[in-house]
Amino acid sequence: MATYLFLGGLAGGAYLISALVDLFKGEDYEVLSKSGALVSTVAVIASVVVLLLEIKRFEVAPLSFLYAFSEFPGSMISVGTWILTGLLVVSVVTVILAFFGGNWLVRKIVDVVGIVLSLGTAAYTGLVLSYCRGIPFWGSPFLPALFTVSGILTGLTMAMLMIPVAAYIMPKALNSFWELYERKASYVGMIGQTEKYCQVLTVVEIVLLALYMGTTPTTGILLGGSSVSLLFYVYIALGLLLPLGIGYLNSKWEHQGKDMMIVLSAMIGQVMVLLGGFILRYVVLIGGQLIH
Repeated sequence: MATYLFLGGLAGGAYLISALVDLFKGEDYEVLSKSGALVSTVAVIASVVVLLLEIKRFEVAPLSFLYAFSEFPGSMISVGTWILTGLLVVSVVTVILAFFGGNWLVRKIVDVVGIVLSLGTAAYTGLVLSYCRGIPFWGSPFLPALFTVSGILTGLTMAMLMIPVAAYIMPKALNSFWELYERKASYVGMIGQTEKYCQVLTVVEIVLLALYMGTTPTTGILLGGSSVSLLFYVYIALGLLLPLGIGYLNSKWEHQGKDMMIVLSAMIGQVMVLLGGFILRYVVLIGGQLIH
């Protein structure tokens, strides 16, 4: 379930970044927009597959998930199913328009619709827990906001990480990715700009985490005395504090021409953020099961 929530939030965040970049950044960030749309498409599909595998419905009734569509809007699961399906459709359309061309106005309309669906997807991963009655650990009104910001942060991070990874794995198929990565100065400049947004999102996530814990007394188990305490501290260090430090270090190196060092350290920081995003959801899920 933690994997499903993580992938859902990442998918929403990645598409949000893709759409915002396309609307406001222009051609200089075209590769980042394409990367975000690709990440969103893969993550949505993966999240649905993971969910079906975890609830073990493939073996029993492979098409039983279709029932979820009929319960809208009375069921939170049904609402989430429709939102995820909408985001998948929009992501696929965006990939087609971005890589094969299409009408400019259609792309912008799809972007706007996708922004709504992506925010809904990221928020849903927290709302679905908040709606579970009898579990005070998930009852804070700040949990959906925490998961939303975390989803945007991991989505942006994965979209950036996808650029050098895809450039090496599929240099011919994704030629624009390779060209950007080869122009180290341009790619490093993009790293510098996106890391500023990541730092802001990280600080907001820290604030929301404090508010979540402050409004949910039972979250005290995260600080000590439970099996998830260590993981919680790993999340704080690995997913929040260390990436902030790496971002600060890269801002210093940017003026010293250490392009390769910046690329490598940025990739390390991006992996840390992704691991932190997963651990956050795992800790919240397990914490809710420990205290009823």
